[in-house]
Amino acid sequence: GRVRSSPLARRLAEQFGVNLQGLSGTGPEGAVTEADVRREAAAGSRVEPPVPTPERPVAAAPAGAGTGARRGRKEAAGGKAESLRQAVGALMSRSKKEIPHYYLATTLDLEAGMAWMASANGGRPVASRLVPSALLLKATALAAKEVPEMNGFFTDGSFHPGTAVHLGVAVALRNGGLVAPALHDADALTLDELMEQLRDLVDRARAGRLQRAEMADPTITVTNLGDLGVESVYGVIYPPQVAMVGFGRVMEQPWAHHGMLGIRHAATATLSADHRVSNGLRGGRFLSRIDELLQTPEEL
Repeated sequence: GRVRSSPLARRLAEQFGVNLQGLSGTGPEGAVTEADVRREAAAGSRVEPPVPTPERPVAAAPAGAGTGARRGRKEAAGGKAESLRQAVGALMSRSKKEIPHYYLATTLDLEAGMAWMASANGGRPVASRLVPSALLLKATALAAKEVPEMNGFFTDGSFHPGTAVHLGVAVALRNGGLVAPALHDADALTLDELMEQLRDLVDRARAGRLQRAEMADPTITVTNLGDLGVESVYGVIYPPQVAMVGFGRVMEQPWAHHGMLGIRHAATATLSADHRVSNGLRGGRFLSRIDELLQTPEEL
């Protein structure tokens, strides 16, 4: 029969691939709650790859052999990609309908960060060098800890602050899909640890080897399109989260500093936040704190 569950629990179950049948509910009369779904998602197995890995063609096969099989695999991959796009589209549509977004933007002064990073990378091999994203992510995590209205979930009509900062990182998949797995306890990671975990997370996301908990845990999400030359991005909040941060590309631009006009490294940071939980004053404080933290990169 139909499993008793809340609407939010059903939506999250669909999002995280949790089967409600057989799930023990802790709500009234055994109803499955949002917390039950999150707990099951955290304890679940790996998320299935969004695209199956193609098999290697057999070298001795005659010309044209295997064409049907390859076409079948391509169609299957295309079907999975389309399903993923539809799921993301449905989630974003619900977000825009249900969450009263407000948007803020600021220009980050990255001169100190870029200079420090160049010095820190001086004796490192290429594979272990820091990149600007590491500074931006760490500053965001620390700011989210200090401005808790940006970090948590809006569920069952009220805000529940996150007990930790699990930074969701938006990753574009090769098949056109999008996922945002979590960097757990990002505020407590060193920059080197953050870089190592970020590389691992992106690699596993694109290989379809993420754990369900990594998909269910983010308390705030970051999207960075700077590598594509985008100057600013205003994201749509991932429900039930309450904020999303966007970063554009690092640019050299004219900057007045101490009464002198010069050229400095800068980037645009944006915030999409839930007006049910915070307002422009707190959102502005959050963005300002990110900029402040970036002025002392050696302390991140």
